[in-house]
Amino acid sequence: MRRGFTLIEILVALVIMMFVSSGVLAVFQYQNRNASVQRDVAEMNLMTKGMTEELSRNIRMAGGALPPGVGGLKVFGSGAEKVKVALNRNNGIDTMRLPSLFCLGPQTVFGGSYSKFLVLPVRNILGVFTDSGYLITTVRVPPVGAATGTAPTKDTMIVLKILKLVTSGAAVTFNGVSVAPPFVVVDGTWFGTGWNWANSVQTSVNTFVYAMDSVLYFMSNDTVYRKINRNTQAAYAVGIDSLRIRYMDPSGTWADSLSSASGGQVAKAQIRLRVRTRHADPVLKRTNPSSLGLHYQTVESEVSLRNSSTMVNK
Repeated sequence: MRRGFTLIEILVALVIMMFVSSGVLAVFQYQNRNASVQRDVAEMNLMTKGMTEELSRNIRMAGGALPPGVGGLKVFGSGAEKVKVALNRNNGIDTMRLPSLFCLGPQTVFGGSYSKFLVLPVRNILGVFTDSGYLITTVRVPPVGAATGTAPTKDTMIVLKILKLVTSGAAVTFNGVSVAPPFVVVDGTWFGTGWNWANSVQTSVNTFVYAMDSVLYFMSNDTVYRKINRNTQAAYAVGIDSLRIRYMDPSGTWADSLSSASGGQVAKAQIRLRVRTRHADPVLKRTNPSSLGLHYQTVESEVSLRNSSTMVNK
């Protein structure tokens, strides 16, 4: 006859099983919580690295691949950190293959209608310009206050907003001149206010045309937003506790972007970035209540600008 378990033996086994299960559950909960904390810390480190490299690279290239004295930094002097960098991100440089044409319009060009625009027949477009960006070139204009029809005589370098890039297709007639792609249509409103007649301004053959980009970084709450050219701003980094940029002029004097907006030449920039985890660590919160359970990482980077003539707020 087979003997079964007594009630006491079953109860003892249940108690032992309960203790073992509690221990296993505690270990599982600890490992799960620790893994969650490690994920947060890894995300924080990745955010810190990416944000620091992005800012350092663009600030280093401020004014790069642009004519001397063009491009640089704009800081705003108060409020949340905000900095705008003007640079040639892809080193895009082209030349004119035909003289430019200033048109009063309105005229439809491959689906878009434009008034007071400048047509720049360049040699290349792909990989050089972006349709939401800008370009810099030298334009010959008439004297200020000149009578209608006066020929352009004075060269000036100017930043122009790109309206349309035409890479291929049929030739288009502007002011009676047939122009085959590639060509760039840029905003000529500024010219129209002073010299409101066709071909009042002109860019000559073989004149250099530089691509230029504007990259704006600004903080709101714990997020850094980035806006490239005229595109919609987008969140670039989250969990940012603080961001501070300082810049040094050639004499070695440092200025803080949040306390001074004075202009001049800039030789170096310092970036100080403090990032925190997005979720509280219960253990850290218990052992160090002042931290609120958040892990922090602070990175400082000093950047030497490649263009020795880069300006800030000019």
